This record gives sequence, C-alpha cells and structure tokens, in this order.
Amino acid sequence: MVFAEVVMTTVIKHLGEHIMTTLDWEKAEVFCLLKNAPGTQYQEADEAGQAEIRAWVKGLLITSEITVDFVKADGTERSMRCTLDSNRIPPVPAGTIFKSSTANPDGLAESKKPRKQPDPHSVRVFDTEKGEWRSFRFDRLQKITAELDFAAK
Repeated sequence: MVFAEVVMTTVIKHLGEHIMTTLDWEKAEVFCLLKNAPGTQYQEADEAGQAEIRAWVKGLLITSEITVDFVKADGTERSMRCTLDSNRIPPVPAGTIFKSSTANPDGLAESKKPRKQPDPHSVRVFDTEKGEWRSFRFDRLQKITAELDFAAK
C-alpha cells in the first residue's frame, strides 16, 4: 500500500466530464495561497467547480477510507478518518432504536424531529474511529489524505 495526500487522479467518471486530478487540486490550492486568496479552492470556485469537488470527494469516500482535516463550526481543527464505503460500515443491529427516534407499530425507527433538507455543501460520513456518523462542510476542508493500493486484485 502507498500513502498519498489528496489522492487518486481518476476516482470517478461522471458522465464523461473532466475529472479533477490530484495535481489540479494541489496546484490550485498553492496558487490560492500564493495570491493571498482568502479562501480554499472550494470557496473560490463557482457552482460547477464546487459540484466537481463534491463529486470527487464523495467518490473517494464511496470507494475507500480517507482522513479529512477540517475546521469545525466552533473554529477548532479536527482530523477524522471516515468513509461511505458500505463494506467498511458495520451493520445496525435489527430492532435498534436511536435516541432521537421512536419505534412505529412495524418496529421501524422514526425520528421525532422533522427531516431537514440536505445541505449540498456538507456531507454525512461514518467516522471509523468513533464508530458513529458525523458530517463536515466542504468549504471548511483543509486537507484530504487517502491510502492507495496499487496491488492487482
């Protein structure tokens, strides 16, 4: 296995559109720093650029376990090992009732709170170290680290 910062040059193929490469992202981030830009590449991008970054990061999350470094809402920095790969997320035991839910007559958990519209600028991920679901905002991302396995399967 090889460890790499901000990985995989072609993680996802989204309808044949341009795929952001590791080098593209790193160059853009360095350029933002050199020109004293106030934000990250995500913050500086237009809506299409932001959508491309979100798709790229979600592609990494779906296929692997990555570490994301980001700034939390309270201003503290956090590093989180996370994934959306269903093979790496433990199944929920049958009959589990979550603390913010109640069981309906069918035995299924129902939330007490009304569902919010999903925020396109954040993603809900499984924190593999805490064993719980967490989220982060794309505009607060500082670094992505992933593991690459070049061995033939």
